[in-house]
Amino acid sequence: MARTRKIVKSSVHRALNQIGDRWSQLIIQEAFRGASRFEEFRARTNAPRNTLSSRLRGLVANGILEQRAAKEGGARQSYHLTPMGLDLYDSVLIAWTWGIRWDATAPNGPAGLIHTECGKPMLPTMVCRHCGGDISLHACRHHEGPGAGIEEMEVTRLHRRRQSASDDAAPPIADVVDMTGDRWTGLVISTQYFGIHRFDDIQSALEIATNILTDRLRVLVANGVFERRLYEMSPPRYEYWLTKKGKDLYPHALALLLWAEKWLLKPGEEPPIIVTHRQCEQPVDAAVVCSECRKPLTPENVTERRVKDRKAVA
Repeated sequence: MARTRKIVKSSVHRALNQIGDRWSQLIIQEAFRGASRFEEFRARTNAPRNTLSSRLRGLVANGILEQRAAKEGGARQSYHLTPMGLDLYDSVLIAWTWGIRWDATAPNGPAGLIHTECGKPMLPTMVCRHCGGDISLHACRHHEGPGAGIEEMEVTRLHRRRQSASDDAAPPIADVVDMTGDRWTGLVISTQYFGIHRFDDIQSALEIATNILTDRLRVLVANGVFERRLYEMSPPRYEYWLTKKGKDLYPHALALLLWAEKWLLKPGEEPPIIVTHRQCEQPVDAAVVCSECRKPLTPENVTERRVKDRKAVA
């Protein structure tokens, strides 16, 4: 029987529980890129067969993928995104955007994106549907919603970070998937959105073991997502703050929050957190648009640049 842990309610946590770990998120990305067969997913993600089978079953069970007969009357199955799965496209686009902007894409990640309607290289941008203003961490205000409280989450959901051969050298985080695929890293980042910066306060908010928190903070600092600020000389004590690179992760978290509130709230359940856009003082309803023409982006009107040419999308 899986052990559980009490944790502050969060739609982002629910979203990450639903879409799964790093392997599951890679599968979702590749589904948007056209993969549908088992061997296609295996070749593109390099997932071991047993792991891939397990993650595909989980995504089907969670309603993100559905199975279809690959050939009429045939035994082989193909996997396709459901409406619930297709609605994750905004979060996938924002994840790719962060990797492109910060030169932190995975080896098989897109080197650039093109909006076919305007024909220009672009970086997807999150905007408010009410006023059209850009959405960023500082453009939004957060406060407890009517569904705020504590809930239990399976400990097995908090996946371990992949260890390097030498634990003295923090392995670089390739992209957003590597961070959100390790649940503790994602949870540590999320505390920043609520003004929690000190080690003891982060530990208290997450009920996280000191060795796990120390490891995740070290990795985030080494990768330029957090910076340390000395606030006490003797003994030396530090606060942890998001860098510009770290703040740029916020739209991805918000995309997952909005997805979870649309698909995962139970009937009669209220959101635990209310996010308001400061510019229009409306509850956030976000869209992802082309940075060049400001028109909405869809899987049908976005193509990838395979050759790395950052100047075109700078």
